[in-house]
Amino acid sequence: MQLKNIRKVLILIVASILILIVPMGVYAETASELQEQQSSLQDKIDQTNSEIAGVKNRMTNTLTQINRINSQISGYQDEIEDLQGQLSTIQGQIDEKAATLDAEVKKQEEQKELLNKRLVALYETSKTSYLDMLLNSDSLSDFVSKYYMIDQLAEYDQEVIAQIEVTKQNIENEKKALEDSKVELENNKKTIESKTNALAVSRAEKSSLVSSLTNEEKELEEQLEAYEAEKREVTNRLASIAKKNNYTVVSPSAAGYGTPIAGKTKANITCGYYGYAGHTGVDFAVSSGTPVLAVKSGTVVISKASMRNGRYVSYGNYIVIDHHDGTMTLYAHLSSRGVGEGQSVSQGQQIGLSGSTGNSTGPHLHFEVRVNGRTVNPTAYLP
Repeated sequence: MQLKNIRKVLILIVASILILIVPMGVYAETASELQEQQSSLQDKIDQTNSEIAGVKNRMTNTLTQINRINSQISGYQDEIEDLQGQLSTIQGQIDEKAATLDAEVKKQEEQKELLNKRLVALYETSKTSYLDMLLNSDSLSDFVSKYYMIDQLAEYDQEVIAQIEVTKQNIENEKKALEDSKVELENNKKTIESKTNALAVSRAEKSSLVSSLTNEEKELEEQLEAYEAEKREVTNRLASIAKKNNYTVVSPSAAGYGTPIAGKTKANITCGYYGYAGHTGVDFAVSSGTPVLAVKSGTVVISKASMRNGRYVSYGNYIVIDHHDGTMTLYAHLSSRGVGEGQSVSQGQQIGLSGSTGNSTGPHLHFEVRVNGRTVNPTAYLP
């Protein structure tokens, strides 16, 4: 369906709502009835706005496919980056294990050398037995002294032999750990190669679909592309912050989140999280200028206006708050931002006003929850 046709359909939807609502106002006799009618109208408008906000993702079958592929591409890129990070970590572990193994081998060689010297010394003095040494003692104290020395030498020999056995076992353990790490390293390399091939296939498929788009659709596709690029940039930045802070991640039930819109709960979500086709959060359809609240205390790590060629793109005006519990929240498409980066905020504090900036065609709040920089379904965290 073309954009112009969709706009006509949306206009007809709104017109139908107005036709249905206006006659009701004629027969309203009390203020409570008028208020009830107004509430009903707002609910219908909210629902329509939510549909408008998602039109770009459902505009044509081709664009839907491209958006799905965009999500696939982002997914593959994220997986490849994660695997490369693991690869780097494993390589570091291999280097560390190799160094430990070298140290253990050197230690074993030193212990063997000590034992060999003792054996040579014993061979050279083999004509004189320990018993002769004791019988030739000059006195009782000399006898005790020689006996103690012989006992100490024997004990020392046993300790050296025991240390050699322990070191030998350590070497075997380190060798096995090293080999296991090398196998894991090779498996990761193969997985990266597989994901890279899948990424190339998705990009080729996308390129083929993009070539068939109309000019109007290509403009929209560029917006979707910018949206994906912005999301990746945000994900990488937040993942970096999460890695640096290294917080223990709180469970959804223990997060203690409030609501981002006063009077709204998860029951009022008008567009849910589905992790693909570009929608990595949930939407609350509200009129422009509605106060947006911090769901929990924390520190603002991003407060930004995403713009391209002088106009809002992607998330538009958006804010990200780090809650210092392994989770972060993102508030997008705002008409204005009331807090800056580095600022501390408290739960329930107004941080901005809802709007329709960026990749949006109707006023609403787009809300995301991120764990270690990655998006998760916000529904479990919301009241």
